[in-house]
Amino acid sequence: MSKKTPDFEIRLLSAVRKTLISVAKDTMTKPGMRHPLTEQTQKMITDCLDIVVSRQVAIEKDSGTHTKMKPVYTDEQTVQSVSVDDLKKTLN
Repeated sequence: MSKKTPDFEIRLLSAVRKTLISVAKDTMTKPGMRHPLTEQTQKMITDCLDIVVSRQVAIEKDSGTHTKMKPVYTDEQTVQSVSVDDLKKTLN
């Protein structure tokens, strides 16, 4: 594949990712209720999302736009580390 990834692949991956996430959201059930999708189908959706995201990250790394950002969940505590040297630079 050439160094410049076609716009089509980026659009395709984005569309597939959004569609799989929508399917997961639309079929979500309340706790205790039987899920309409089998466990095997749920695993296949998860596997497909993993492949799509892996390819998107690879494209970003190749193009130099990968930020290593991760999603933050509202119920998850986050810890931010700061270099002492960087802190000293901002204080000077």
